[in-house]
Amino acid sequence: MRAPYLAVALIVSGCTTTPTTQISAFGDSTNAIIGKVDSVLDEYNNTTLDRQFTSYAATYSGDNANKLTSDILKIIDTPIKPEQRKNLAMYNANKALGQYSKALSDLANAGSRADIDLAAANLYGSISGINGQYKTLKDTQDNLFDTNKLANFSTLIAAIGSTIVEEKRGEAIKGIVTEADANVSLLCDTINEQLRTSGIEVAIATSRQGILSEELDDYHSRAKATVPLDKRRAEIKRLYSLQQEVFNSKLLVQQSQKAILAVKDAHATLAKELKAGRFNSSTITLTIGRLKDLEKHYDDFQTVLLSCKKITKNKEGVLSCDDKQ
Repeated sequence: MRAPYLAVALIVSGCTTTPTTQISAFGDSTNAIIGKVDSVLDEYNNTTLDRQFTSYAATYSGDNANKLTSDILKIIDTPIKPEQRKNLAMYNANKALGQYSKALSDLANAGSRADIDLAAANLYGSISGINGQYKTLKDTQDNLFDTNKLANFSTLIAAIGSTIVEEKRGEAIKGIVTEADANVSLLCDTINEQLRTSGIEVAIATSRQGILSEELDDYHSRAKATVPLDKRRAEIKRLYSLQQEVFNSKLLVQQSQKAILAVKDAHATLAKELKAGRFNSSTITLTIGRLKDLEKHYDDFQTVLLSCKKITKNKEGVLSCDDKQ
């Protein structure tokens, strides 16, 4: 995890709780949640590759080992290829959303003009990234953030001045968040829809099942009576864990959808509170707490199932929480 969320910036008057403390905490919590979604998209990549590696390892063994050549290795496919434009755009848009959240935190914590300028540059970079990926996801030539919004952000940040004044910094971040909220909401909906329709959960489940099948075949060939019981038991536990991963494949992606929608709602709450001039409110604290709780229990699928009203299971045993996302 990052530095403690209640750590605040040093300002001219000394160390104190500032109007931007909760904004910093929000940015850090949101970025952490986005990182969890990143890890799911990485899982899609890594599991697909691992399935191919496992298949190769099973095929090119024993007398066939010397048949493995560099030309054969070239056949291994990269899961997210350039032609899979929308999945790649979703992956990069999610990263840009995390960079936007981090830029808010960096702006809230900036202790010098140079820090503010760097945070601003990162903010503009994240928005540029969002615009590019959004156009691919929506098959449009229109930017999500228009140039007028960027100009407004620039004016707000420039108004902070060379001396760090917390009220001016808070007003600048307030303007950025409230201006960006509708677009952040639309981006989160777009990422959620791509997660829902991309078939990533099927690809993860299929790859995991393929790995499990190869591992079971390997176990059958090795688990002779001469192998000690404790080693066979350890192997059974490992295979059981692989099977649980198969079962939880769809829940993993559904958690990503839940996380993206949580970021959308949290950003809307922050925008509403800041617009009303409430920079340190119990509502923002509660919102940050919910994000942190989601991060903490992200991979706890038992908790997910306990909170689910409608659980289904397909013929391969893959579980799904069919509550409306």
